[in-house]
Amino acid sequence: MRAIVQLFTKSPFGALQGHMTASGECVDRVRPMFEALLAGNEEKIADIAKDISKIEHRADEIKNEIRDSLPRSIFLPVDRADFLSVLSQQDSIPDTVEDISFLLTVRRTYCPPSWEKPLLDYVDRCVDTFRTAFEVMGSLEGLLEVGLAGPEADEVLEKIDAVGQLEWKADKAQFDMLRLMFDMEDDLKPVDLFWWSKILREVGDIANYSEKAVDRIRLMIYKK
Repeated sequence: MRAIVQLFTKSPFGALQGHMTASGECVDRVRPMFEALLAGNEEKIADIAKDISKIEHRADEIKNEIRDSLPRSIFLPVDRADFLSVLSQQDSIPDTVEDISFLLTVRRTYCPPSWEKPLLDYVDRCVDTFRTAFEVMGSLEGLLEVGLAGPEADEVLEKIDAVGQLEWKADKAQFDMLRLMFDMEDDLKPVDLFWWSKILREVGDIANYSEKAVDRIRLMIYKK
């Protein structure tokens, strides 16, 4: 793994993007996991969870290599603390996906058929928030080349605002799911209510951490 990060010794932002790519591979598996849950396919959920665990471990390796090599960098165009803050928020995304996979595999979870559409809509909103954040991170290295200023910075700030809007929509979808869940509380076991509350919160954290990561980029731009 060290060889991967050494490719970016002149710019650790390339390695940061590599970490975000690994995070995206985890996030890409979230919807298929819930589709497998709705289909009652426990074997597929377990297989996806194994993939997520491997990818999350790779993301951790990249994160650790970035942290280990960063102090030796001869120059960073942004404050190191800001850079590490972006990495920390970003790293919470694959961690969250792994937590979701754990919740869906450690216990057989009942999902009412009427939840299928609103649940997948909620998952999609959270994933869409991440994907827009991914676009922001993909623009970062080019933005640094122009000094975090000018039309390029304005375009990135617009994308960051879009992430915030998507995260708000994800929050609304989470509220709708929670309301649907509690409307059925007399039909569900207390443990199911508790378990689904945890699952829905973890799914929402994909959007939350995506927004927090790009908000750190906003601070970098405003500091210039």
